[in-house]
Amino acid sequence: MTNQPNHLPQETVPVYRIENPSIAASPDGITSHEDLVGQWFSPSLSTAATYLRKSTRTFGPNGGPVEGTRLVVAQVPIDQLDRYHVSQHPIAAGMDVENDNYIVPRDGSVPVTEVPLDEVLDGLHGKLGNIRHFMEAKQRVAAHVGQLMIDGSNRE
Repeated sequence: MTNQPNHLPQETVPVYRIENPSIAASPDGITSHEDLVGQWFSPSLSTAATYLRKSTRTFGPNGGPVEGTRLVVAQVPIDQLDRYHVSQHPIAAGMDVENDNYIVPRDGSVPVTEVPLDEVLDGLHGKLGNIRHFMEAKQRVAAHVGQLMIDGSNRE
């Protein structure tokens, strides 16, 4: 006879964001808010990857490449995903944002994994204004995430 656990592990859905804590951005109150910094996630890795350019360089007269880019993956329980949707958040619901955003708190209530991307993006920092470099960066990140998922499933 096999011992069955009393409960099955909770099924989760990954949501993603690209960020760089070395780059400070001031919320504008229209598409961002000071109370929500670091909490915007997308269910699409491709959509999250559109923020690679903003997370690998600063702009302006003193702008240039910046190290420290990372992918953040939050594992949201599937039965709670709707409650994190942007339309359900008291602040974000009234903002001018895309409909595929989720506001996931970074207070430990939802498990997150931070994946450093500097090595993955080696040689591309500061070059993502070029569409070929940008597409290469997106492909590298997707391949890296795919490899992490394969490596993770081999450990179970």
